[in-house]
Amino acid sequence: MIVAKSKVALIVACFVSLAVSLTGCGGEKELTSSTEYEGSSIELTGGEVETTDTGKEVLRVSATYTNSNSEPQYALSAFAVKAFQHDTEINDLSDINGSEAALIQEVKNGKSLSVSYVFELTDESPVEVFVCTPTASEEHIAKAVYLDTEQSSREETN
Repeated sequence: MIVAKSKVALIVACFVSLAVSLTGCGGEKELTSSTEYEGSSIELTGGEVETTDTGKEVLRVSATYTNSNSEPQYALSAFAVKAFQHDTEINDLSDINGSEAALIQEVKNGKSLSVSYVFELTDESPVEVFVCTPTASEEHIAKAVYLDTEQSSREETN
């Protein structure tokens, strides 16, 4: 009888450890402000509120794009960058024919380029900026939060 109870206990222990290991590995990885995808990398380096000529408040997100492919690439085609306030996507006002023209400059193998993205703010609440794969699924692969006064005060006290 003791041997049977030991076997049951062993089987239960195996199932529990298997369940724990499966749930531990299945969690989403924490997104950072930099990522790499198919030989290109991008690092979100900062965000600054600006006012446009028309009086709109916008967030300019600065980034460094690097191409490690053998063929020239453009930052605009290597990643999709989206911004959200209150879990709703906000308008991308990046002007590739104007001040954000760097998004369509060719970058050759191993070179980097400073680029920026401009998003129309709906208010002064935090903005989540996601770097996504340039595919139909637009999988989020990097993230930064800007205008988060709570996070800024925590950083100042540390």
